[in-house]
Amino acid sequence: MVAVTLQADLSLMAHAQTVLSGEIGVVILSVLLVHIAGFFVGYISAAVCGFREAQRRAISIEVGMQNSSLGVVLATSHFTSPMVALPAALFAVIMNIMGSSLAFFWRYVDPSDSKETPTVEVK
Repeated sequence: MVAVTLQADLSLMAHAQTVLSGEIGVVILSVLLVHIAGFFVGYISAAVCGFREAQRRAISIEVGMQNSSLGVVLATSHFTSPMVALPAALFAVIMNIMGSSLAFFWRYVDPSDSKETPTVEVK
């Protein structure tokens, strides 16, 4: 276990800074960067392949949100320390938060090519 000894008089920001400056901070930062890269690469590769905006967004979310439960199972079955499953567990939490946030953001941003696609009016 990662042990962090803190004084009782530290503020919340100082406590967060102490935790994030250690090994946990490195794990969280690396997980964030992996997800950001996944969303970006998914979107750019879909754009290069000529997909429309709505399809680019779907592919970006699919690439950025990958299943981390396999990582947890492999880590705990091949290593003795339960701490090896921590990156995969953080990966799952951050994956869900970032993917849901991106989908929520894109829900309210009109796709740039939606004006080009014809709409069908039902009478």
